[in-house]
Amino acid sequence: MRLLLDANLSPKLVTHLEGLEVDATHVLGVGLLLASDDEILAYAAQRQLVVVTADTDFPMMLALR
Repeated sequence: MRLLLDANLSPKLVTHLEGLEVDATHVLGVGLLLASDDEILAYAAQRQLVVVTADTDFPMMLALR
């Protein structure tokens, strides 16, 4: 499983997750820090990444698709 951490989570989590042998990246590291939720979801879908977020509107967005 490959993770994409959203902007509302600390980029420092990537280092911690990598130490646990989890493939993780942060939106900051891929130039999506100021991207819309739709852009982040599209990026993740194209690369088969699971978005990890504390944003409460992501589940609603997914449910409406």
